[in-house]
Amino acid sequence: MSAFSVMQPNRLWMLFRADAISVTREPVLFVNLFIGLTLPVLLALFRNEIDAYAENALGIEGFSAYAVSFALIIPGILIGWVTGMLLLEDRDDGPLLALEVTPLGKGGFILYRTLILVLIAFAATLFSLHFLLPEQTGLYIPLALLISLESVLISFALVALASNKVEGMALSKVLNMLALAPLLALFDAPLRYISAIVPGFWIGEVLYQANTQLSLPVFLMALAVHLGALFILYRVLTRRLG
Repeated sequence: MSAFSVMQPNRLWMLFRADAISVTREPVLFVNLFIGLTLPVLLALFRNEIDAYAENALGIEGFSAYAVSFALIIPGILIGWVTGMLLLEDRDDGPLLALEVTPLGKGGFILYRTLILVLIAFAATLFSLHFLLPEQTGLYIPLALLISLESVLISFALVALASNKVEGMALSKVLNMLALAPLLALFDAPLRYISAIVPGFWIGEVLYQANTQLSLPVFLMALAVHLGALFILYRVLTRRLG
């Protein structure tokens, strides 16, 4: 039986229900998911107040325009973090080892987690875009896809680079800084060209440079950088999982 057997609806539902129970039993994971979806709503509701405060206290005009990228990417990062921590827990506690001798296998289980992660992150990003960029509907699908891939990157990075859940918690503090990566697109050359190797840079490039018209070459380059980073992390991840 191949790893793609996980695509059967009843098997997907069974695995998803088990993960949902795990998340609701872990307050930290559940709260992070809630915070991620609340942030874009709050920014949309209090945009004028935030801009006024930032201008008076920090001397920054139009602060909310810069905060949009942060509010958009944070839900995806937090969803990726939750998935990565679940995978670390499965590796530490033994379920992944047990799955190796089942028809599903570790490959099928990772495929399932990746698929669910992409779907949830995609939906969460569309939800956030509805509040933050209601008039730029032409960017919804490209941004949702890129942020979904960013979410998978976070998940893979945790499993590939952390030896256990404790290291995963410490590493997550570093990975959370990737929420600022889209702001690199606002810099002038040569820094912006150096930043092009960072996947999150391209989210900012699409968001800040495209306005309502998406540049196809920019999107394809963004997709290529994300997929390249995912391929490298996946190779490391599979070696770490054995």
